[in-house]
Amino acid sequence: MVWLTAATALLTMLGTAPAGAADEWQKVGGDARSGVSGLAYEGRTGDGAGVHVLVVHDNKRSGQQRLSRITHWEGSDGISPITWDGPEPVDLEAIEAIPGMPGEYLALTGRGIVYRLKVTGSTATVVDYSPLPAIGEGDDFESFALVAQNGKLAALWATGEPARIVRPRCTRRP
Repeated sequence: MVWLTAATALLTMLGTAPAGAADEWQKVGGDARSGVSGLAYEGRTGDGAGVHVLVVHDNKRSGQQRLSRITHWEGSDGISPITWDGPEPVDLEAIEAIPGMPGEYLALTGRGIVYRLKVTGSTATVVDYSPLPAIGEGDDFESFALVAQNGKLAALWATGEPARIVRPRCTRRP
């Protein structure tokens, strides 16, 4: 019921908000390699006036940017690259903060490889990586979410077509 109430409130807010003018959008980069495929809330700025979010780029070649930080303040935005320390992923699609573990994230590739990251300052260190369970031939993963409730953590993900439902296993925090 809580999810339904939250979804209704969000849809109501979006339905009553102005559509927005073109100048309200902030460009993240100047070319195809700077496009954003997923984002995760990182926290408030030190002065509390803005927010930081981490964004993943679905770049495929070695040496291309994989992760950046966007900082948003009222009327202004900044983007800075995050150094990737560890095995480079191909085609990142999503990133999620690990609940209860500040500075730790899981990032998912299109082929279903999950990277566990520890982000400190301007560096993301790969702590571990592993394929999702039950990957099917031709699966193309597009989204990922982590949910914590009653001391348990569940991971949910979605593929492009053909879609399948995989029963999530609840486990202890990583």
